[in-house]
Amino acid sequence: MAQQLATAGFQKVEVLKGGWNEWLMSQYPVEKK
Repeated sequence: MAQQLATAGFQKVEVLKGGWNEWLMSQYPVEKK
């Protein structure tokens, strides 16, 4: 059971990271490099 919770928590972090990266890209377009 603890393993399932750890896996679910890890997936949540990955989803949040993905959303954060998308937000950053929309705030700072690649063109501005």
